[in-house]
Amino acid sequence: MIVVDRQVHGYRQGHQLLAASSQLPKPDQSMIDRLSDVAGPLRPRERFEPYLSVYPLPSGERVVIARTWQDTTVARAGCVRTLSLVVGAEDWSYAESLSPLFELLETDGLPGVENATSRQVYASPAKPLPPAPDFRAGELLEALFLEEARPVVVFDAPPGDLIALRLLTALWPSMRRRFAVSTFALSPRKVGGRDFDLVFAPKDAKGRFSDWNGRRIDWRSNQDARHRWTNTIISRVFDQPYPQLLIASEIGLVGADSDVDDVAAFRIALLWDELFSKLDRTPTAALGLLDIANSGKVRDVEAVGSLEPALASAVKRASTDLPEAEAWDFLSAIASKIRTRPMPTGKNAVGAAAELLSARFPDGAVALLVRPPPAEVAADLLPRIAQGLGGSAEGSGERALLSAPPELLLRLVAEDGRLTGRVAANGALIERVGEAVRDQDSSLVDAVSANLLPHLVEDWQLPAARPLVARLDAEALATEIAHLGATNDFEAGGIAELVIERARIVGAKEEVRASIVTSPPSERRNALLARTIDPAVADVAWLFDAPGVAPDLVTNLLVSLSRAADDQQLSAILGQPRLGDEVLARIEGEAPDILERAVLSGELPIDVFVRLVGKVLPKTDTATRIRVADNALRRCLSSHFDGDERDFLTKMMGIVAENLDGVSAVRAGLGRDVPASVANRNMLVFRNAPSPAHLRIVRSIAELAGALCDRKSLDLDQTALEACAYLMFEAERAEPKAMLDASGRLMPVLMRHPREPVSLMVAAAFPMVYRELAKEDDVPDLLKFIPFLDWDRCRAARRELVSTFMSSSSWSPADLALTACRCGDVGKILRRTAKSYGGEEYIERLLKQVGHLPDACRLTVEQTISHIKADRSARLDWRD
Repeated sequence: MIVVDRQVHGYRQGHQLLAASSQLPKPDQSMIDRLSDVAGPLRPRERFEPYLSVYPLPSGERVVIARTWQDTTVARAGCVRTLSLVVGAEDWSYAESLSPLFELLETDGLPGVENATSRQVYASPAKPLPPAPDFRAGELLEALFLEEARPVVVFDAPPGDLIALRLLTALWPSMRRRFAVSTFALSPRKVGGRDFDLVFAPKDAKGRFSDWNGRRIDWRSNQDARHRWTNTIISRVFDQPYPQLLIASEIGLVGADSDVDDVAAFRIALLWDELFSKLDRTPTAALGLLDIANSGKVRDVEAVGSLEPALASAVKRASTDLPEAEAWDFLSAIASKIRTRPMPTGKNAVGAAAELLSARFPDGAVALLVRPPPAEVAADLLPRIAQGLGGSAEGSGERALLSAPPELLLRLVAEDGRLTGRVAANGALIERVGEAVRDQDSSLVDAVSANLLPHLVEDWQLPAARPLVARLDAEALATEIAHLGATNDFEAGGIAELVIERARIVGAKEEVRASIVTSPPSERRNALLARTIDPAVADVAWLFDAPGVAPDLVTNLLVSLSRAADDQQLSAILGQPRLGDEVLARIEGEAPDILERAVLSGELPIDVFVRLVGKVLPKTDTATRIRVADNALRRCLSSHFDGDERDFLTKMMGIVAENLDGVSAVRAGLGRDVPASVANRNMLVFRNAPSPAHLRIVRSIAELAGALCDRKSLDLDQTALEACAYLMFEAERAEPKAMLDASGRLMPVLMRHPREPVSLMVAAAFPMVYRELAKEDDVPDLLKFIPFLDWDRCRAARRELVSTFMSSSSWSPADLALTACRCGDVGKILRRTAKSYGGEEYIERLLKQVGHLPDACRLTVEQTISHIKADRSARLDWRD
C-alpha cells in the first residue's frame, strides 16, 4: 500500500499553496511551490493542454507527480492550477505499475481544495499500456541511454502523457527515483540546482533554450538510428505492453537498483545481452562477456552464474571449431580472464579444451607456453597441457618437448606421469632433462625428481638420473634404491652406484643398506650391499646382525672388507673384544694372508696382536715367521700383554735367532720410558734367550749399558740386575772392546747406587776398567770421567771400590772378593779392606760367603785373608 499526500496550488494573490493533506519540510515545500507554477512565461492569449511534471524533492525521501492546468477562471493571465501527488521515494522507485498514481491526477475540472486529501493506493502488478507507435523516440532514447548523460529537451512532440508514463515505467528503480521530467515547458526547468532530465517544449520556445546545456531534439526531424541498440530500446519502452528497459535478471546483473551509474549500467546490460546471444555461434563472444564481468560494473555472482554454463559450452566448441592458432589464443585469453573467479565448470572446460588441443597440436601447446601468457595462466593451464602432451601422437609430443625451453620442459615433466614416462623413454629428452635440471630452481627440480626418478631404471638414463640423485635426502635415497631393486633387480647398476655415493655424502649409508637387504638375494644385490659396507667396526658389527644376509655371504664380505681395509681399520676391527674374535673365526681359514698382514701392520692392540701371532706363525713360511717374530719383539718388548710373557718373548727370540737386531731389542726392552717391571722381565728374557739370539744381545752389551744409564733411575730388581751382570760376563769374552765401553759407562752409575743390588754388575764391570787403568798408557777418553782417578789410578780405584762396598748394605762382600779376583789384585784390595774402619768385621762376613765364589778365586781369597791375619803389619802398606 502506498500513502499519497496531495496538494493543490493556484492563484490567490499570487501563485501559492491552496491546500495540502500534510505538512512537508520547508525545502521540499518550497520546491513544490515553485515547480507547481507554469513552466515558463506564457505569451498573451497562449493556451496549453494540461501537462505532467515528475521530480524528486530535496530531502530525497519523496517524489512529486503533478498535473498542471491552465486556469482561465481568474482574471489574471498565465495562472495555473496544479494537483501534486507527494509519494515516498522508495514506493515510487519500486512500483510495478504507475497507472494507479497517474489516475489520481485525473479530475473532471480544475482541482480544488477538496482534492488536497491523503489517499491510499494499493500496489498492483504492472498493467499493459497502449503503444506509442507514432512517437519518433530514437534520438531521444539515444540521448538518454546510449550517449553522454545530459538533460534533453524535445521540441514539437505530440502530447507527452503516455510517453512520460511509458518512459517512467520502463526506468529501473534507482534511475526512476531521481529522474525529473516535464511534458510541457516554455523555458528550462531545474530541480535541486540541476536541469530536468527531460522536458518537452513547443517549437516556438526554442529561443528560450538557446543557453540549454543539454541535448536539443527536434521531434519532427527524421534521423536514422546511430546505435545498434536504438531499436531494441524503442521496442522495450514504446512498443511492448509492459515497458521495461531492464528485465529483472539484467537489473540483478548490473545492480541498477543501487546507487550506480545507471545509464552506463544499462549499456553494459545491453552489451551483455547482445554478446550472450552470440555465444552459440561465436565462441569468442565469451571474451567480451568476461571483460564485462571483470570490469567491476556488474555483479559477480549474477554474471558468473548466468555465464558459466554457456561459457563452458563455448570453450568446448572453440577447441574443435576454431583454427589451431585462434583456438590457443582464445583459450589463453579466457583462462586469464576466469582464473580469479569462482567458475569451476568454466575452468574445467578450459582445462579440458587445453588438454584436447595439446594432444592434437603439441607444437601449439609449447608455443603458447613459450610466448608466454601471464605466469598465473601458464601455471593454471600447465597440468592439463602436460596431460594432453602425454596423450599426443607418438613422436609429435617428443618433438614439441625438445623445442621447449629448459624450465618449461621441466615444468611439464613435473606435472603429468604419462608425459613423464614418455620423456623417460626418449634418449634425447633424457639428455635435455639432465642438462636442464642443473640450473633450475630447487623446488622445480624436486618436483621433476619425484615424477621422473621412478621411471629411470636403466643405465642409459644416467644423464637425467645423475643430477636428480645428487639432490636426494636419506629417506628418498632409501626409497630409490628399494625401487631399483623391486623394478629389475638393480639392473641399473650405474644409477644404484649413484645412490650409494650420494648416501655416503649425506650420511645415509645405513638407510640405503637397510633397503638393499630387503630385496631378494642376487649377485647384483650382494655386490651393491658390499658397496655400502666399509671396513669399519660399526659396519662389520651390522653385518653379523643383519637379517637376510646368508652366512657364506657374511664370510665373503668380511674377507673383502679385510682386504680393503688399511692397517688402522683392520686393527680396529680385530681389536674389538667380541667382534674381533668373530671376524677371526670367519676369515682364519679363508684368508690367512689377512692375518699375516694384520700382525705385520703394527696397529693391533697388543693382546690381540699376541693372540694373532700364535695363529699366524704355524701357517707361514720361514721368512715370514722371522718377520712376524721380529715385529712381535719390537712391539712386545716395551709392554705387558696377556699370557706368559717370558715364554712368548723367548719363543720369538728363538724364531728370529741370528737375525735378531740386538741393538733394537735392547732399546725396545730397556728404553727410558719402559716400565721397571717390563725391563726386569726383558733382562731375564735376554739372559735366557736361545743361543743365537742370546749372542746377539751379548754383542750389544754397550747399547744395553747405555740404555740402563739413560733410564730415569736404576730401578731394576736384583734378579734382573744379576741377569745383566751375567750378560756382561759373557760379553767380556765375546765382545771385550764393547764390554770395556759398557763398563766405562756403567761404573759411574753403579758407584752412585750403593743401596741397589748391583754388586755383581760391579764385579763384571770394574775389572775391565781396573785392568785398563793398570796400563802405563793414557786411559781412553771414556775412562777419563771416572771421578776416583788420580796419579795412582789403580790405588784410587781400589780405595773407591772398597769404600763403596763397605758402606753398602746391598752389595755382597762375596762380590767384592769376586771383583778382586777378576782384577788380579786380591791382596791389595783385601788388605785395603782389612785396614779400613770396620775392616775386620767385613773380612769375616766375606769369609762366610766365599763358598759362592769360583774355586780358584775362593782359594786365592782364603789364602790372602789368612796371610793378612797372620801378618798384621801388612795393613800398613801404603801401596794399598
